[in-house]
Parts: sequence; C-alpha cells; structure tokens
Amino acid sequence: MSNRILSVFFVLVSAMLIVSCDPPDKQQQLVSEERRLSKETMENIFYEMHLADAMVSLRMVQVSGHTSLTQYQVDSLIYESIYDKYGCTRESFEESILWYLQNDQEQLRSIYEGVVERFNQEIAESKKPEADSVAVVESNTL
Repeated sequence: MSNRILSVFFVLVSAMLIVSCDPPDKQQQLVSEERRLSKETMENIFYEMHLADAMVSLRMVQVSGHTSLTQYQVDSLIYESIYDKYGCTRESFEESILWYLQNDQEQLRSIYEGVVERFNQEIAESKKPEADSVAVVESNTL
C-alpha cells in the first residue's frame, strides 16, 4: 500500500514540476478559486481513494479471473461514492487539483503530506497491538 501512495505522490510532484516550469497566465486559468474544494476535503478524498485502491487491488488479486468487472470499473464505482460523500463530482475534484497546481502547489504538497501522515499513523497503530502482545508474552515468560 505504501508503494502505491509513494507512486501517486511522485506523479503529483512531477506534474507540479512540469506545471511550474511554465506558469499559466492568470487570465487563462481553467478553474476559479470559488469552485475549488477545500484542503481538508481534498485530503479526505485522496486518502479514501488510496485506501480504496489498496483494498480493491488486494481483492482483485484474490479473485482474479472470477469477476466480470475490471479494476477500472470497480475504481470508478468506488470513486463516485467517495465524491458523493464529499458533495462533489469527478470533474470538480479534477478541477480542484488543477487549481492547486496552478495557484498553490505548496498547499497541494501539504495535502499529500497529510494523506501520507494519516497512512503512517494507521500503520503505526496497526503494529501497536503486535508490540503490546509481544510485551505480554515476554512478561509472562519471565
């Protein structure tokens, strides 16, 4: 799961670098500030998308050859439910990514750092019960 997160993060960073090489004219911006999604909403959507990707990828591997839906179709259905949850559309999400790329790349980087931090916290929390149970076993054997 962390490799997929890092891959997406590097793709976004690469896109930001490409866009930053030739800053767009403010008159030609594709997305207005009023229509962009908030930092918190963007972080939540990215987080849930990556979580869904990981779960779908794992499930698709487990049932490969036993489903009539492609991973793309499954991802699309899941993404639509995420967009609905946050009251937006695929288009408004993509427009918001463009807005952040054009106007506030540092904020987009911050959004993704928040997503990565949330996954790191989950990983740490998931390992904590293992550490606790090892401590219990060690104290019982002494």
